[in-house]
Amino acid sequence: MSDQLSLSLTGDVARLPRSLRPMLPKPAHAPFDSDDHVFEPRWGGRRALAFIEPDGAHGPRLRLLDEMGRDLAPYLPELAGIPDLVGSRPAILDGEIVIPDKVGRMDEDALVGRLADGSRTDSTPVYLAFDLLWVAGRPIIAQPLLRRREHLARIVRPSQELVVLPGVVREGLDLYFAVAQQGLRGVMARHLRSPYLPGRQSELWRSIATQPGEMPLHVLAEQEVAAPTRPVLALIQRLPLEF
Repeated sequence: MSDQLSLSLTGDVARLPRSLRPMLPKPAHAPFDSDDHVFEPRWGGRRALAFIEPDGAHGPRLRLLDEMGRDLAPYLPELAGIPDLVGSRPAILDGEIVIPDKVGRMDEDALVGRLADGSRTDSTPVYLAFDLLWVAGRPIIAQPLLRRREHLARIVRPSQELVVLPGVVREGLDLYFAVAQQGLRGVMARHLRSPYLPGRQSELWRSIATQPGEMPLHVLAEQEVAAPTRPVLALIQRLPLEF
């Protein structure tokens, strides 16, 4: 891991690249706590890089490139206003497209149908941004994740269509249990000092899958000894998991 943390990624460009491959996580077999990671809920939506770039007299335009390089923006006209919510353009954001159901969980069928034929539902798609790769036309992928997320929070004006995905540091086990009880897909653990490694799968990012209703062994063991001093659901209630 240390050799990846010391990578020097530099560059200075006046405009955005035409395409970019996302950084990918490696699976982790069990949840964990860590002061060096930020933990986020995994919704199970469609990963997409949001390219926000000038388009002459028409103002900034949005491209949403999935992992295969396909532009999903034409299928999601409700997200066309995202460029107006992002400052310091041109910019590239990394995130996940979801369509929530009426109780705020991921509606996978609605998303698959929308991206297949553009079919509409009563729910509005949402772009959950968790990383920032380019800002003001310049790459910041060499900066640590912590700094990139600070940039992201500064330049994004959240709305119903664009949400900066919240995360917690240290409390990975509690978040894992909480999202499992809520029926979400899992937890992402991203190293706070991680650079962004386009197209690479790295242990700097870990993906921990859950099963709906699963209760981790550490929670069972704690309950056999004594009641928890802090309900784990209090942790998830601090995160805006419903839209």
